[in-house]
Amino acid sequence: MTPTFHLLTGEYLPQTGGVGDYTRLLAEGLVSRGATVHVWCPAAHTQVDGRLHVHRLPDVFGRRSRRMLEGAFLAATGCVILQYVPNALGARGANLPFCVWLLQMRRRSHDISVMFHEPYFYFAAHRSSKVLTHNTLAAVQRLMAALLMRASRVAYVSTSAWVRYLRPWGSAPFVESPIPATVATSAPAACIAGWRARFNTGADAAGIVGHFGTFGVHVGRELMDVLPPILRTAAASRVVLIGPGGNAFAAALALREPDLGGRVFATGWLSATDAAAALRACDLVVQPYPDGVTTRRTSVMAALANGVAVVTTDGRLTEPAWRETGAVRLAPAVDPAALAAATVALLRDTGARIAIADNGRRLYDARFAIEHTLDALLDVRPAA
Repeated sequence: MTPTFHLLTGEYLPQTGGVGDYTRLLAEGLVSRGATVHVWCPAAHTQVDGRLHVHRLPDVFGRRSRRMLEGAFLAATGCVILQYVPNALGARGANLPFCVWLLQMRRRSHDISVMFHEPYFYFAAHRSSKVLTHNTLAAVQRLMAALLMRASRVAYVSTSAWVRYLRPWGSAPFVESPIPATVATSAPAACIAGWRARFNTGADAAGIVGHFGTFGVHVGRELMDVLPPILRTAAASRVVLIGPGGNAFAAALALREPDLGGRVFATGWLSATDAAAALRACDLVVQPYPDGVTTRRTSVMAALANGVAVVTTDGRLTEPAWRETGAVRLAPAVDPAALAAATVALLRDTGARIAIADNGRRLYDARFAIEHTLDALLDVRPAA
C-alpha cells in the first residue's frame, strides 16, 4: 500500500523561510519515494501535483483548522508529522489547545510524530514587565512541549542538543534529523565564474569571504564585529553577503566602516541554483552563531553541501561531530577576534582550505543529506 504522510507546518510556499523550505524538500522527497503527501499550512496555496497535495488551513491551527485536519486524518489515514516551532502555531506562541488536540488524536490511534525544530523559549533572569511576559510564555511552551512529547510516537530533533531539553517532558524515542541544505547542491561552472568575476570587480582579490543567511539580529551583531578585522587584515579580500537582508546589512556596515564599503557585496535573495553558484564562487564562508554551529543550521549546510570551506563557532549547543571530523574550522562562540583570525588564517592556507571543504562535503553526504531523513521517516513508519 502507498504510504501517506500529513505534514503540518507554519510556513510553506509561497512563503520563504527555513521551516517552509525544509518541509518542501521533505514533501518532494517522500513523493519521489512513492508516498502520497498532504501538506497543511495556514498560508499555503491549495494545489494538487500528482501525489503531492497542498492544503490551506482556515486559521492558524485554531478550532477550524483542527476540525478540517480531523476529517482529513480519517479520510486519508497516514503518518502525521508536525513541523514544530512554538511561534508557528499561532496564538502568540502559546497554542495549548492545538497541542492538547494533537494528544487526543494520538489517543484515538492516529499515528502522530513531531519534528522539533526548536523546543521552547529560554527563561530570562533579570526583572521587568517584558521579561515577566517572556518567562510566562517560556513556561507555557514547556507545557506545550510536554503535551507534544506525550502525543509523539517518535520525536524527531533537528539537533541532538534538543534531547536534553525535551527528555524531561516525555518518553518518546528520539530520532536525530539534521536539517539538510535547502539550496541546490550543484551549479553551472559558467554561473560560478560569473559570480566570482562580479565579486572581484576587475581585480584579482586575495580571497572572497562569503556569508550565507538572513542577517538577523543575533548573527548580524556577530558579523558586524567579525568582518572589519578580516577585511583589514587580508587587505585585498572581498566579502560577499548572500541571502535576503544582505543589502540592508551592507548599508549598515558601510555607515559604521565607510573605508570598507567598496569591498563588500550583497546579492539579495537568490534562487536555489544562484545561491549555490554564489557560494561556490567564494573561497570560504564565515558563519558565526552565538550558541554555536549545530545540525539545525541550513546556512552552514548549504556551504558544506556545495564543497565550500566553513569557518564557524563552537558554542554550548555544538555537537561533537563538528569537533571530531575536521569538516569546519572552529573558533570560540562570541569571540569575534578569534573568529576573524581563524578566517584569515584559512584564507591564506589553500591546502587546509581544500581539506576542510572536502571533509565538509563528505560529512554532509554521509550524515546530513535529505536522503537520510527520508530513510528514517520511511523506516520508522508503522507497516501499512
